[in-house]
Amino acid sequence: MHRIPAYLLLICLPFNLSAQGVKTVEIAEAYKDRDQINLSSFAESIEYIQLETNEETLFSYPSVKGIHGDSVILLKSMNRIALFDRKSGSYLRDIGHRGEGPYAFSSPNGGLSFNTNNGNIFAIKYTKIVEFSTKSGQIVRTIEIPDLTNLGEANNGPISTQINLNIWLNEGYMAGYIQNLSGHEKMKLLLYDLQGNHLKLFKNNREYEKKNPKLMRMSNVDFFSFDGQSYFKESFSDTLYSFNTTKMTPQFYFDTDKYKPEYPKQELLTDQERSNIMFVDAITQDNTNLYFNLRYRNQFSIGLFNKQTNETFISAPESDGLNGFYNDIDNFIPFIPKFRTEEGYLVGTISAEDMSIWFSENKSKGNKLPQHLKQFRNIDPEDNPIVMIVKPKR
Repeated sequence: MHRIPAYLLLICLPFNLSAQGVKTVEIAEAYKDRDQINLSSFAESIEYIQLETNEETLFSYPSVKGIHGDSVILLKSMNRIALFDRKSGSYLRDIGHRGEGPYAFSSPNGGLSFNTNNGNIFAIKYTKIVEFSTKSGQIVRTIEIPDLTNLGEANNGPISTQINLNIWLNEGYMAGYIQNLSGHEKMKLLLYDLQGNHLKLFKNNREYEKKNPKLMRMSNVDFFSFDGQSYFKESFSDTLYSFNTTKMTPQFYFDTDKYKPEYPKQELLTDQERSNIMFVDAITQDNTNLYFNLRYRNQFSIGLFNKQTNETFISAPESDGLNGFYNDIDNFIPFIPKFRTEEGYLVGTISAEDMSIWFSENKSKGNKLPQHLKQFRNIDPEDNPIVMIVKPKR
């Protein structure tokens, strides 16, 4: 078991917004004026890639996790890791398998996707992270996930503390997120390299009252990399931080006014009270904009913050109930960004079921589509998702 040096335990996670350069994203005000946000306001073009569906490619809860260059698309599901051709969408092969054996993993998910340095793929194998070569399919590296069991302290003594989520960062190391399940967790984020060596520990200085000690409510946490920096935001936080192996710095403050997610009250809320809070997540950014999702009153919206003008925009749902950036480029399905590639493209997906719904609810628009988009008209709702790749304006 790796031990964290004592000096690392003295590093506190900063939650003070007095730092210079923090931009305010006016969520509550923009929500009052929510309206259609045209895709063409920031996008130059969009392409669609239908992932092949056949007897070999039946996935449970498929999710596109990454695109590596011009070659492959990575898809993960409950039980499998698979690669598809970037240009045609054809199924290529599975990577490893769930279970036991030399090429096995215990979980394909856990937030891990490509090693952006070499195109290999990470997965979880119990208390380890395994790295698969996309060329040979073999495990080329095994990383011990740091064991933090004896390092957490609550008011009533030691608690069981473990890393809940491991994320590969483009800067070349792992981030281990420690969720505050007890209400009094003292650790927040451990950075470690591919040899399992600790690089930095950020401590947690916020607490909440635990209403039911047996209840373990998992919440969203955002990680992404951009322009040589890593970024991090928790669900019950109004701040997006940048961080590296030296420090963590507040960068964006999401002003939700009276709909603020208050950290100390998070487990005292009823379901109704929780629905009346504005939660911001699924964040990514490019040189011009910050993109995010907004959940409020059991509804979902897409948001955009222009970093040059400091303007915030929130989308309104379309008549068919689908939401996203209004696709005025080809008058087709709305676009919801999930992540950004190293080349600068924004990537989203839409399920075959939602694609089928769009055609049934938009017959007139569907009839006017070019032939290469009309091909989606007869899609089976059980098919694999369609990948949408947007090229932003320069």
